[in-house]
Amino acid sequence: MSVFTLALDEKHYRAAEVKARALGKTPGEYLQSLIDADNRTFDEILAPARKGFDKMPDADIDDLRNRARKAARSRAK
Repeated sequence: MSVFTLALDEKHYRAAEVKARALGKTPGEYLQSLIDADNRTFDEILAPARKGFDKMPDADIDDLRNRARKAARSRAK
């Protein structure tokens, strides 16, 4: 594995440091996780949502879809 140095201005470094600390990571680990996340496929990104829908009864999915349609139609008016 190669190691590279990344230069960040103070504002961006502090932002990364605060977010990393909240996640229990170092700033470097946090930035690496952002890069790794950016390289995920669309299927990998949607996998958790798909698992959630797989567990939902069809009636709940139908209700969710109907509420979304109703909301979209009311916004379009």
